[in-house]
Amino acid sequence: MVTLTKDSNKEKIIAQYWPQISRAASGYENRPALSDELAQEMALSVWRSLDGFSEQCSLNTYIYRVIHNTAIDHIRRHSRLSEDELDEATLCERVSPEASALQAQRQKQLLIAINKLPLSLRQVMLLKLEDLNNVEISDVLGISDTNVGIRLHRAKEQLSKLLKGLN
Repeated sequence: MVTLTKDSNKEKIIAQYWPQISRAASGYENRPALSDELAQEMALSVWRSLDGFSEQCSLNTYIYRVIHNTAIDHIRRHSRLSEDELDEATLCERVSPEASALQAQRQKQLLIAINKLPLSLRQVMLLKLEDLNNVEISDVLGISDTNVGIRLHRAKEQLSKLLKGLN
């Protein structure tokens, strides 16, 4: 086994998980500048924490746990945009050919709707969108996999209502 303490291994891990880190940051933070800042913060937290990885869980679960904890700290430090401050401009940020624009608008609407969910539901939905299974999500969040299932169900119901309201 190769130890994770070497900087080159850490760099490879950060590069491998950068897309997930970036998506998680935009899922927890709607403001672009703060989302970029949060992604950097998450990457740094993962970098620092890799020395303490003891293989009690999978590396994937461990990294998501670090990302999640960093996001919670970020939320505590920064006030979130109120729902009233989200204007129409954030729904239609990208201008491109019709199909691309429609897809981008749908993704943005989904992200806005996810950001309106209570934190407990937002967390499970963001992790589910990263293709973690319920057991992995329960490990990351420290809750039972039954509770994960309940939260996912509630999150989907609320998202459905929120997305119907945006159309």
